[in-house]
Parts: sequence; structure tokens; C-alpha cells
Amino acid sequence: MLNPKIPNIAIVHDYFGQFGGAEKVVEVWLKMYPQAVIYTAYFIPEKFKSSEIISKAWQSGRIVTTPIQYLFKIKWAQKFQKHLFWIYPILMSFLKVKNANIVLISSTYCGKNIQIPSQSIESSSTSQIKIIHYCHSPTRFLHGLVTETDHKSLLAFLQLLIPLFTFWLRRMDINAANYLTKKNTIWVGNSNFICSLIKQVYKVEALLIYPPTDIQKFINIKPKVPLNSNNYYLCNGRISFHKRLDLAIQACLELGVPLKIGGTSALGKEVKDLKLIVSKYEKKHPKSVGLIKFLGRTTDQEYLDLLKNCKGFLFPGKEDAGITPIEVFAAGIPVIAYQAGGALEYLKEEVNGVFFSQQTVESLKLAILKYEKLQTQNLFNAQTIRQSAHFFGQTLFEDKIRQLVD
Repeated sequence: MLNPKIPNIAIVHDYFGQFGGAEKVVEVWLKMYPQAVIYTAYFIPEKFKSSEIISKAWQSGRIVTTPIQYLFKIKWAQKFQKHLFWIYPILMSFLKVKNANIVLISSTYCGKNIQIPSQSIESSSTSQIKIIHYCHSPTRFLHGLVTETDHKSLLAFLQLLIPLFTFWLRRMDINAANYLTKKNTIWVGNSNFICSLIKQVYKVEALLIYPPTDIQKFINIKPKVPLNSNNYYLCNGRISFHKRLDLAIQACLELGVPLKIGGTSALGKEVKDLKLIVSKYEKKHPKSVGLIKFLGRTTDQEYLDLLKNCKGFLFPGKEDAGITPIEVFAAGIPVIAYQAGGALEYLKEEVNGVFFSQQTVESLKLAILKYEKLQTQNLFNAQTIRQSAHFFGQTLFEDKIRQLVD
């Protein structure tokens, strides 16, 4: 029986195939509400060894999955996670939240298809379940939010599959959003950019709460080298086609500047394709050998060490919000970012970084050259850069979520 004085929290997340920004939101929620039960399409345990609190939830049986979990227990089957995108909303629509009076949904795709009872049964009365939907983005490929360039970066097999499923998946997605809205769900977006997309696609107003960034972990970093030193650029985080790391790689190769890339991909082919760009260029230009280094998954300490020694951070994708650039700002390091999406809300030209206006190699190269010229003029101040991260701190995120829950 539920205690009405203590909220029984259920957390809903699309799936746990890789540890990225959306999963960090779930991790913070678990720290806030450590007894919460998680509902998701599937969970790959080995991908979350670096998160003690998420791993503990799995080991204690507090992560409820759909039948696809049995397939992904087989190691080789995990490489088909993205190929089976069409089945996840169907499976989630059969999953039902139990014994909760507050439901926190973290979703870009199928999490919103979960079934939620109209009322929670408490010890003394019945009351409506409070639902808070933290929408990282409307489902991009269903609503025309994926660009033609992004489609070209997909596997050919997926390019063929998507149009076959888009129509009825879009209908399911809209129906799921309407289902949540009818239950008086509180919609939350992770940036002004995403709030506007939520209104455009789902016809609802969303509150703005920026994603949680543990800036205290980075605030005391002291770069070992001056910002204008001849050192490497850095990319770090989940590797995915829409991150456009191909632009960063090609630009650095052509400019002859070192680049280190930390992170892994749910699809091994994505990393292989990036390495193929490097190997082809190195064959034609032997002097470029060693400029690009793939580091794989990095530990927290390795990431901090990489930040200490990097000359700048490259952020070439169009992101909904972006936790990583805020971490980089907290370390006092400037960012070179594509001038679109969430980056418009936190990057200030020539204050904490530099924009490039077109998602092309040439545009990024010009931005890097401009950035290096600004470095030589000592126009970037580490303390000023750090201050720009404070609006996105984890404590502020937690406070705003608690206000909604309470």
C-alpha cells in the first residue's frame, strides 16, 4: 500500500542501449529518488558499468523491460538495436506502470507509449497520478526533423526501412502524446529550441528546464597548457551519425591539427565509417598519420585529463540541448559549435566559443582558423567561460524537478 506522504516514483525511459545525456537525466532522477522503479524497452547492463546507481537499480530488479530484453541477452543481437526501432513503441504500449503516484518520463521516442493508470491507489484515498514528461526532443525521424544530410549518414538498410514505417509510427507517436496530454501531463523541454518543437509537433506548451550538468566535477580543472598552445582538439561523448564527427575529422585532417575522439557507438559501423575517413586520407597524405586518435570509452578521470590538455572542444552536430559543452565551459575551455539547436542558448560568440554557420567541412575549418587567431590574441577568459555554465547546473535541475513533483 502506498504512503501518501512519500511519493512512489516510477521512471520511464525509451531504452538503455548506450549511456548519453538522456540517460544522465535518469541517473540524476535515481539519485533524487533512489527507490524508484524504471520502465523501459530494454537494458544492456554492460553499457552502464560506469553508472553505479543505474547498475544497482538493475541488479536489485527495479528495471522493468519488455520481451525484447530476452533477445538482447544474446551479445550478437545487440548490434540490431537500431534496426528494430519500429517494434519499440508497440512493446512499450503493452507495458503498464504499477504502484506509483508520480511518473517521470524521459523520452525522445517510445517512452511516451507507456500505459499509466488514471488513478493511484493510496492508503486512504484515490488520486490522479501526476505525470511529468521530460521531452528531450519530439521523435525526429517521424516529424521531418532529421535533415537530408543526417539521412545520408544512416546505414543504407535503415534509409530504406524508415519510409516503410514512418506513417503508422507517426500516428502512434501523436496518439501517445495526446494520451499523455489528456492525463494532464506536465510537459518539460530541455531548451527553448525543444520547447518550440514540442509546441509545433505535439501542440502543447512545455516548461523549460535545462538538463543537469555536474559542473562541480569540472569547475576546478586547471588546464596544464595555455589555451593558445599547439595542442589537440577534443570530441567526447556518444558517437552517432547526427553528431557529425565526420566534419570534425575531415576539417582537422585538412588543417593538419590533432583531434582526439572519446566515446563509443551503439552501432560499430558508425565508428568504422569514421575510421575509414581517416585511413583513406592518411594513404593520400602520409604526413597526416596520427593526427586523429579514437580513444573508445573514457573514464571520468580520463575525460578530465583530456580536458586539461586540450586547446578547444569541437561540437559539430545539431543538438537539442547538449550537456557536454556545458561540462567543457565549466572547465574554462571554449567550444566551436554548429550555429543551431541548443547551442544558440549557451554559446556566445568570442566569449565562450565560436560558431560555424553551415554544417560543412569548409565552414568548420574557417571557424577553427578564426578560433586559433582569437586564442593568439588571448580573447578567451577561463573564468568568464566557467560562469556561463552556472545556469545549467545539476542542483538547479534537481530543484526545479522537485518543485514539480511536490
